[in-house]
Amino acid sequence: MFPNLFLRTFWQTTLRPQIFVAMSFAEIYKQRFEQVIAPAIRGIQLNGVPLQPYRVDLSKSGDSILTDIMDGIAHCQMFLADVSIVGNDSRSGFSYRNGNVMYEVGLAVACRQSTEILLIRDDQDKFLFDVSTIPHVHLDFTKVEASRQELQERLLERLRERNLLHDARVRKSFAALTSDELTIIKHFGDHAPPKAWGFQETGSVNFLAMAAIPRLFDKQLIQLVAKWKAGGGAFQWTTIGYAVAQLALRGLPALEPEPREATPAQQTPPSAANGP
Repeated sequence: MFPNLFLRTFWQTTLRPQIFVAMSFAEIYKQRFEQVIAPAIRGIQLNGVPLQPYRVDLSKSGDSILTDIMDGIAHCQMFLADVSIVGNDSRSGFSYRNGNVMYEVGLAVACRQSTEILLIRDDQDKFLFDVSTIPHVHLDFTKVEASRQELQERLLERLRERNLLHDARVRKSFAALTSDELTIIKHFGDHAPPKAWGFQETGSVNFLAMAAIPRLFDKQLIQLVAKWKAGGGAFQWTTIGYAVAQLALRGLPALEPEPREATPAQQTPPSAANGP
């Protein structure tokens, strides 16, 4: 499946508590993943939930490798790529980087904000021009503790800097909100995850909840987390859902009527108005 088709068809509005890791799967790079990259990621919590590293070679989904790659990049919290040099060309002697990793970097650039991408490398060679503007960090993986701490700090910086209000999924979901959904947001949009919210049962029919809650579920903007003791569902905004709510709470800008050129008023001919 081509990436564009996947994103148009399966691009969901949920973000998993994961950081996608693109790197060489060769055995010689196993230590840097297990001792530096994975612990740095697992040491970060987002809304009280520890993040997990996600590598497609460790996936057990059963889907094709390309589907796993696109799905992981599109629905993780962040994208991390180790773009270190992996060898030298036999003729020119020039160094090169892992082609599979660079392909995944291209996918990430196509569907994620720059603040959600971080590149790391252990070399000082000339960097590739096309990705030179993407934030990248030099790490000395032989210094395990120091590189792990620095990587974790850089990931935290990126997570703090990202602004989901600019995410294409947020804008798309915001544009499709109904008046009932906007009313729900007005009541509960300031309940940041993991705070729960919802309507408790009172014996009367809540038509607003009946109309809006299922649609917010379908759009993956909310999730059911518990049930109130008095009855009724307790909900929580998803990561994207909360960003949509914040955008909605800001309100839409008021627009002046578009000026139009004055034209003669249309009048019904007397013959047509009075009959033959």
